[in-house]
Amino acid sequence: MKICILSDIHGNYEALKKCVNEAKKLNINRFFCLGDYVGYYYEPDKCIDLLKKINAVCIKGNHEDMLLNILKDNQKINYYKLKYGNGIKIAYKKLKQRHINFIRKLPKTKKIILKGKKFLLCHGSPWNTNEYIYPNKFKLFKNKLNTYKYDYIFLGHTHIQMKKKINNKIILNPGSVGQPRDGGLSAKWLVLDFDKKKYDFKKTSFDYKKIIKQVYFYDKTKKNLIKYFQK
Repeated sequence: MKICILSDIHGNYEALKKCVNEAKKLNINRFFCLGDYVGYYYEPDKCIDLLKKINAVCIKGNHEDMLLNILKDNQKINYYKLKYGNGIKIAYKKLKQRHINFIRKLPKTKKIILKGKKFLLCHGSPWNTNEYIYPNKFKLFKNKLNTYKYDYIFLGHTHIQMKKKINNKIILNPGSVGQPRDGGLSAKWLVLDFDKKKYDFKKTSFDYKKIIKQVYFYDKTKKNLIKYFQK
């Protein structure tokens, strides 16, 4: 059995659909998603619809928390817009009630047991959705992570792929589908071959020029959103 792990899609439907199509070619039909479906880019509605179509197991990211905060108080839109760009505002306008209901029901973490192995799905860390556990800072969190009794812990949020081991516990970050920050122009994700006990970090090409055009259309002053897709 193979599992596809995705994270930090951020409204980048072009990248998500390419990753899903590649996973299907590998005969993968089980998907775990670690949050951040909205924010930065501009097609979160399509992203959520696709994740629901493939029956992905999903949790909440910090950008979903931002959106829920805006739904409580839309005066917060300008604050988030200045910091992250128009993506969160576009999500606020474009998402239908079915998408909002999907987001509201998302858990912060998810515990899964498969064939006797325990999995924990997180966004930032098991204890904080907005915690950044970078590869070069991992030792700061090692002892605390070791208190969680799981065989596999999946983390997102940093947009950087990572593999670490604590005794027999495997800690994995698939990187970001929608806004990779570890170089290159490809979407990052992860395949776990459960039976062979192997994991494979993936890089998938997508039409990043289309995303750049979207940035220029929606966020003319937010040029830093383009830097991730420049050679």
